[in-house]
Amino acid sequence: MNTPIYNKLKELDSEKRIPFHMPGHKRTDFGAFFGIEKMDITEITDYDNLHEPEGIIRESMDLVKDIFKSTESWYLVGGSTLGILVSISSVCKPGDKILIGRNCHKAVYNCIRLLQLEAVYCYADISQKYDVCVDMKPEMVEKKLKENPEIKAVVLTSPTYEGVVSDIKGIKKTIQPYGIPLIVDEAHGAHFVFDKYFPDSATKQGADLVIQSTHKTLPSFTQTAVLHLCSDLIKKEQVEEMIDIYETSSPSYLLMASAEYGIMYMKEEKEQLAQYVDNLKIFRKKCEQLQKIELLDQKKLGCFAYDNGKLVFSVKNCGINGKELFHLLYDKYHIELEMENLTYGIAMTSVCDTKENFEKLWAAISEIDKMYDCREKQNELEKKTQPESLIGENFVTKNLEFVYPPKMMESWQCRGRQVENIKLSDAVGRISGKYVMIYPPGVPILVPGEKILKETVENISQYLYNGYNVLGLSKEDQVQVLLKGDFIR
Repeated sequence: MNTPIYNKLKELDSEKRIPFHMPGHKRTDFGAFFGIEKMDITEITDYDNLHEPEGIIRESMDLVKDIFKSTESWYLVGGSTLGILVSISSVCKPGDKILIGRNCHKAVYNCIRLLQLEAVYCYADISQKYDVCVDMKPEMVEKKLKENPEIKAVVLTSPTYEGVVSDIKGIKKTIQPYGIPLIVDEAHGAHFVFDKYFPDSATKQGADLVIQSTHKTLPSFTQTAVLHLCSDLIKKEQVEEMIDIYETSSPSYLLMASAEYGIMYMKEEKEQLAQYVDNLKIFRKKCEQLQKIELLDQKKLGCFAYDNGKLVFSVKNCGINGKELFHLLYDKYHIELEMENLTYGIAMTSVCDTKENFEKLWAAISEIDKMYDCREKQNELEKKTQPESLIGENFVTKNLEFVYPPKMMESWQCRGRQVENIKLSDAVGRISGKYVMIYPPGVPILVPGEKILKETVENISQYLYNGYNVLGLSKEDQVQVLLKGDFIR
């Protein structure tokens, strides 16, 4: 049979890669789902219905509710993207104003477009040393609410892709006088509740709706997620109405069972969880020996809290970039990271990562750390000839990712307008007509309706020059902008 996807997947086992990336089950045998084709069913007799749960699904979700101490919890088979769409749609009507972190996932922006909301941005501080967004401050949220008292909801990401956790309790205290809900995208924090080594979950810190991807850090299949209602500010019927709209009418029982199993595995397998935490502590202790590569943590970033299960290796001062680190680990050591950015690489860990694989990761990182002489390598990089089409200097070392372009119109107002593709170098001052981003993590560099700055062009050019796939550009690396004269503010 001509089955390219299936055939490629069959190669995975023989390639013997070490997966320091999602999904959290790490392709290991964790005691479930042999003969999965025998369990792939639909809503047959005695097997309940996710959209009107009364039997086994209701029983299972009640168990999840007890673990996370939520008012109500729902399985999602469309990932945290589905949870974000459901959450925002549950509390906002078309035309409402919403406060979001500018570092939110593209799903938040897509929901804003669908509902034609007015977006107000709040900005996290930046660690200039490590080029990483740190925590969202309650003071920033309070400032935006005072300036825009008609805001109907607040949406924040905590933890971030890099593991940074914000003061959700403090932010909720700031929001409370306004009587509006706080939605937290906790996609990368489903494991928090299971051990004190990890930060407190937003489910315990006052958030009203919390979205978690079980597939990211728990032993669960890709696409699985849970949505938690954690207060009486929102009626559960509002949420369930949106689940009915957005979630498939034929949800996979395999995915539901996988989410259930992943959560219960974390709850019941105490010894395995303790071993995982020990592995993390030992690995982090070893990384204190590194001379050039830095493993990020709460102290280095100066953030409110940090997920020590996320291993972010900064190579900013090593003379290599994140992509080079990624390929070194992949090509020489058969270790695959979750993602790489200009100045760092991220390894995602879970309870399914073995002690042996942690040791292999340490051996590789420590060897790479010794491999490079910072100053000599940096000098070599600075001598590289820059392409004439780029604007600015020092593309390898200069990071302007966090200079955000101003919003000139709502993203949904760009729909139906005339657009053209132009060279990046000609785009300064023009209005973006399309999302531009690096994926992962899926945080837009450019949102439709934003004014393209010189710094924006430099940022995108950095990624292109260093070999990154920038989503939203044409095949010729051109950017889509509104035609001049088709923009009225």
